[in-house]
Amino acid sequence: MPGLSTSELRHFSDAVDGVLSSLWPRACTAGEDRDGGLLRAVWQDGARHGWTALADDRALDAVVAATARLGRVACPLPLMDVYVTATLLSDDGELVRAITAGDVRPVAATGTAGSSSVRFVEAASCATHVLLVLDGEVVLREIAAVTETPGLARPHWADVELSGAITWRAAPGRDATEQAKALLRLGLAARAAGAAERTVEYSIAHAKERVAFGRPIGAFQAVSHRAVDGATAMTASRALIREAVDGYLADRRTWPLAAEIAVRFAAPAAVEAQFGAHHTLAASGYFEEHDAPWLFRRVNADVSALDGIALRAGDVADMLIDSTEGLPVPELGERAERFREEVRRFAEPFRPAAAVVHFDDRNDQKLREAAVEGGYLTLSWPASAGGREATVEEQMVLSEELAYQRIHVMGKGAADLLGKAIIRHGSPEQQARYLPLLASGNFPFYLGYSEPEVGSDLAGLRTTAVRDGDDWIVNGRKMWGTGAHRAEWVWLATRTDPHATPPHAGITVFLTRVDRPGFEVRQHTALSGEISCSTFFDDFRVPDADRVGEVNGGWKVIGEALAQERVAMANTASHLLRLMDDMLAEIRKDPEGTVGAAGSAKRHLISELAARLQASRVLVNASVRATAKTGGGARLEAPMAKILATQLLEDFSEAALRVFGPAAALGENVAGVPGRGAFEYNLRLSIKQVVGGGTIDIQRNLVARALGLPR
Repeated sequence: MPGLSTSELRHFSDAVDGVLSSLWPRACTAGEDRDGGLLRAVWQDGARHGWTALADDRALDAVVAATARLGRVACPLPLMDVYVTATLLSDDGELVRAITAGDVRPVAATGTAGSSSVRFVEAASCATHVLLVLDGEVVLREIAAVTETPGLARPHWADVELSGAITWRAAPGRDATEQAKALLRLGLAARAAGAAERTVEYSIAHAKERVAFGRPIGAFQAVSHRAVDGATAMTASRALIREAVDGYLADRRTWPLAAEIAVRFAAPAAVEAQFGAHHTLAASGYFEEHDAPWLFRRVNADVSALDGIALRAGDVADMLIDSTEGLPVPELGERAERFREEVRRFAEPFRPAAAVVHFDDRNDQKLREAAVEGGYLTLSWPASAGGREATVEEQMVLSEELAYQRIHVMGKGAADLLGKAIIRHGSPEQQARYLPLLASGNFPFYLGYSEPEVGSDLAGLRTTAVRDGDDWIVNGRKMWGTGAHRAEWVWLATRTDPHATPPHAGITVFLTRVDRPGFEVRQHTALSGEISCSTFFDDFRVPDADRVGEVNGGWKVIGEALAQERVAMANTASHLLRLMDDMLAEIRKDPEGTVGAAGSAKRHLISELAARLQASRVLVNASVRATAKTGGGARLEAPMAKILATQLLEDFSEAALRVFGPAAALGENVAGVPGRGAFEYNLRLSIKQVVGGGTIDIQRNLVARALGLPR
């Protein structure tokens, strides 16, 4: 079942908001509903609008969308409980019709068949029945008495006495009841995430308006970065929940794992984001006139309720370790997935035996020739330039698969980063000169961007280029040029107008050879063992014919090159996926001996890492899909994906040493090392990933601007 379209879901969510606007307009309504009358009214009106009939169409996407909207106003209508009950009781048409009409109002709980009471029941004041979800069996019993148990949740949870008579009983099997529990957990996480996201929105609005020390507080980096972290976590939570729902609707057998991954990420993320938003709101969000305290109650009550619905399969780590599979694959569409099979066939003979592939080991002539023949170097180029004109999803698939297999095609980076910029901004002569070289894969180059005082703030570069007839005279120093010691070419960003306002308006880009007087290279060995270089330009002459784009128009050219990084972002996530699969393969040799029994601290750690990894992957997907739809990509998802993925590489690599102990700290040349040296190598490499291509602090600044926070 394909589910609702984006526009249909938006219309449905708007309709839910319309119902709530008159009955439960704000989160503080949760403190006003003392006898359950308001919640009962929402239930009845929701039934009239078809919310309780969604199981008839298996419309889980609508249920989750409505649940998130309910979370935004801290309304505990148990819509997922209704959906699960109607799904499990679908053989009893009369009972389902009563549920649809709102005459039977079920809440779900776990327990035993003989239970006479249930604790911690949500919405008990307006419910009529409890569905006990047991091990392979479900029992529907009428509520006989309700005793409120005041505490964190508002409206209050309750202890419920059950009637001795059984309204309905069935044995759908363990798979069905476990899937029901997975749905109930997903509903709680979706509602908590909805509540936390609303509080984050309140905090961002507050940061724009609240003035302290003469400036809006959102202009202070500590405040803006906290807001960005909250928004990033909630965006990732929504994407993960949606991925789980899509899996359910498509009947993928991995959907329960996808759902538990979503829960494992979204639940703690909601709690953390809620606290962060409160820290920004400060006193204004601490008192009950504001919605934030009521949303705080909803987030933490829903997250704590998760512990009452345990899965037999355990946590995410247990599911992964006990199976032979890895994380679910985020779908990119039928065309892209067909292309994935093609890429895997291409990659098969070139898979390296080593787990660590060093830069100097990447110049595989046969691989490059095969990539050229298959059109993989020029995959994204238009057909008119000799490319395959692949979709952005297909480009991402190639990037993912090569990174996962640890296959590095020399020349692909040049074709990706420079090719489309030349096609868009280069002269016909330059296209005729450069494109065949780039398409051949034989184009050793380095990026001449960073300088001693310029890294992520590229607009502030100081290397100058001064016109001298048909040449430009370049003076300055570039830093951290990976591969510059072997390069024949440089993609060189220079300042040609030192007085330009804004500064980026005075930048010009050249693509030129380095084998001329006035060029010097000094090598530096990085923590990872790779060689990066300082390069010095001393009256270095560059022909004007090597200028790409207009004079002082280099910022557009650079932007074209950097646009490919949205696709390249998939590399980090796929690289992490390979490390995760390597870790799981090692653990499966002796699960209890390596990570302990279910519930251990090491398994908890692996669950967290897996959830964060999947969050990074779905954000990369969201960014790529936005690029495909708009042609320009998403302002938020791409930097958010980098924030999550690069920090995770640090944490993952460090965690591998804790999981496997000192053996994982040994290098690739030592026999029997877990991960064959990849874990300690990536620990050393991880810092580069965080700071390279724009540090994650700069990425946070980009997201902050997109959120409308002041500079």
